[in-house]
Amino acid sequence: MTVTWEELDWERLADGVGRCRLPGWDCTAGLVLGAGGALMVDAGSSLAEGGRLHEAARRLAGHRVTHLALTHPHFDHVFGAAAFGGAEVYGATGTGALFAPGGQGREALRADAVAEGLDA
Repeated sequence: MTVTWEELDWERLADGVGRCRLPGWDCTAGLVLGAGGALMVDAGSSLAEGGRLHEAARRLAGHRVTHLALTHPHFDHVFGAAAFGGAEVYGATGTGALFAPGGQGREALRADAVAEGLDA
């Protein structure tokens, strides 16, 4: 069964391209579908939100997300990244340090998320 962008509360922008406004913060995730590949732009604010994004992408693409682009290191864009296991990850300058063991800024990012109301 084929699912449409609209059925999953995504906005279709062009063939194989869509976006989804995420609840809670001013954040939009994007998805670009290709033959055998899918690029997710931003991962959401939590593992659960990232999981929902990944599942929607899988349903739209017919396969898992193969690439993940993190536009900037704010919690509402990166905390869902773990839901995209196996995807090749690209990030803006400074994003990689957040994911390294003992990464710089990790606690500050978590504190910001908690201050904004995320149950982190």
